[in-house]
Amino acid sequence: MALVIIKTDSPLSRIILGAAVLACLCLIWFFGKWSFANAVSVRADLPEIAELMIALAPSDPQTHFAAAVLRERTFDPSDAEISLAEYDASTALTPNNYLSWLALGKALERAGDANAAELAFKRSLELAPNYADVQWAYGNWLIRSGRSTEGFAMIRLAVGGKPELLPAATSMVMQLLDGDSEQVRTILGNTPDVNAALTGYFIGQKRLDEAVSAWERMGSAAVDIKYRALSDSLVAQLAAGYRFRLAGKTMSSIAADANTFPGVGRITNGDFESQIKLRDAKLFEWQIGAGTDPQIGLSEGQPHGGRYCLLLIFNTMQAAEMRPITQTVAVEPSSLYAVEGFYRSELKGSVALEIADASTGKSLGRSIPFGPQAEWSKFRVEFQAPGSIDGVIIRLVRDGCISSVCPISGKLWIDDISMSAR
Repeated sequence: MALVIIKTDSPLSRIILGAAVLACLCLIWFFGKWSFANAVSVRADLPEIAELMIALAPSDPQTHFAAAVLRERTFDPSDAEISLAEYDASTALTPNNYLSWLALGKALERAGDANAAELAFKRSLELAPNYADVQWAYGNWLIRSGRSTEGFAMIRLAVGGKPELLPAATSMVMQLLDGDSEQVRTILGNTPDVNAALTGYFIGQKRLDEAVSAWERMGSAAVDIKYRALSDSLVAQLAAGYRFRLAGKTMSSIAADANTFPGVGRITNGDFESQIKLRDAKLFEWQIGAGTDPQIGLSEGQPHGGRYCLLLIFNTMQAAEMRPITQTVAVEPSSLYAVEGFYRSELKGSVALEIADASTGKSLGRSIPFGPQAEWSKFRVEFQAPGSIDGVIIRLVRDGCISSVCPISGKLWIDDISMSAR
């Protein structure tokens, strides 16, 4: 490639070259200033900074938009007027940007200019007809303006495109229609997602019977993994409200939990043929509390029935150091029950099995102490379920302790615990 030499000896050549250099410097300054103002305005946290960026780049819509947002956040009436003007300026500079029109519509509504607000919302919808956020904002505006039929139709479109809006939509419609869930289904659709949103709404309102009803209307879709957090919340709230039969019924409808509820008046894994979970146990499974005493595990050494029995190894001086070993059982209120099982023991010290009210912890019945016993021996506890709730707790407790210092050591085997009505 040949080297080309441009001579700049003449005055005209020097003028042209100087003009070119000056033009380049001007372009660099202009675009540099514009880029700097745009970048800073996006991250600005003070209105004054945004105003400075407008001075640097007055034709950049982002600088005006940033100033509008920051002025809006001050909640100062004078700033509200400035914010509206900046939203208007940003929209004028980007007339085909739906976000600018959407923000302008909201600002105009706050300013009380309903007609202009609707025009802005409509323009935003024209530019982004399938965007859920636009449909949601316009639908809410229509409802606030007293045009509920149009507004609800727009809200339904919004939640169809963005299901995460359903909880807010459900809450809004429930409030507007005096808590009529059937009207919610008519407006938003009688779908699993809508019934899931209703379930969440009723859980929040502590209306547990209605929450269960909405959950059941989800049908087979309730097993979907996306509803797992909701089902866990429903079961937890039912348990917290001492509604154990409903909690068990709900768990039975969930594939992953179907085998963790044995039924009303029945004990889960009383034969200890399944593993005992030291953590993350379900509501009706054996619950093992924190601690190291007693050591707990399954034993194949001479079980009463089946392959395994429960083995507990004690070695402590303090009664309070015994880790909790419990199971919640759903029962029929006021009904009579009996819990039976088998034990053998090499204990120095004694333990008993106790039935307690699930809400108060009050003892309803206790077995004989599990003292030394070389062969399998039967125990039985008879009790009446509380009349006000439908759950009891089976638990192992220290027996015969008259002070906090209550030594116990040795091994205890338990097997084949069952509950029956009497």
